[in-house]
Amino acid sequence: MGDLKLTVKSTRSRAVFSHASELYTRVFGYTAADHSLNPKLLSAIVGNGGAAVAARDGAGELVGFAYGFVGFESGAPYLYSQAAFIDPAWQGKGVGRLLKQEQAIIARSEGLTSMRWAFDPTLARNAHFNLDVLGARGVRFAANYYDEPFSDRLIVDWALSGATGTESATPPRAAAPIPPSFPVVDPTALGTTLPRHWGRPVGDGDVIHVPIPSDSPAKTLAPVIVQALRAAVAETFTALFERGYVAESCVRVDGTSAAYVFVAASTQEAAPRIRQAAR
Repeated sequence: MGDLKLTVKSTRSRAVFSHASELYTRVFGYTAADHSLNPKLLSAIVGNGGAAVAARDGAGELVGFAYGFVGFESGAPYLYSQAAFIDPAWQGKGVGRLLKQEQAIIARSEGLTSMRWAFDPTLARNAHFNLDVLGARGVRFAANYYDEPFSDRLIVDWALSGATGTESATPPRAAAPIPPSFPVVDPTALGTTLPRHWGRPVGDGDVIHVPIPSDSPAKTLAPVIVQALRAAVAETFTALFERGYVAESCVRVDGTSAAYVFVAASTQEAAPRIRQAAR
């Protein structure tokens, strides 16, 4: 991290876990007891095949943390990264990528070949980081993932096989270009009605685009629009995954919209994709 003097390492320290619990509460603003991060649980996770990674600044202060545990699908193991969180003063400086890379190194050292995690699919910035910066793929949509409101999640899979060192995972793939005819949303027209293209599939064939707001909906849109957006995204993502598509990319289209790129799973490796630069 150059002049940022950041160190990112695995940890088993109970003291660090306590500081991580405090940072977790501060970053997310959680107050309910069932949303807290339990240091004892972290110790048990790490002591039984899980992984915890701490990012510290030059003074040794904790500025980022990530943890996960081993999961299985059809008998195949992977590291599931439950959470990664960063001090607001350090966000946007590459800390998240370093945390994920360190987790990947730990996973590979234990013989695992992939990582998975979940995120809110209406957050374009998170989607772009996970899909375009890291190179993960969206492989499943989970409605009400935590059995509570606003907890729909996109599950991503990050292939780790064949990579070494700090570049611990598959490099990002180039995504299909946004078509010139892609619908544009007039920001001055946003009131209490969801723009008809947001959350809905655009195009057909092997490549489908799904536009969403480019900024956090909860911070910029009326609650009624956010609710309609979540419903539209849930319906579209469920249908696309059932049809055998995977999410490969999410890029900004204009000042108001971003777009997911879904590719048919049967053809996603058949031809190189051309990365669409953010406009």
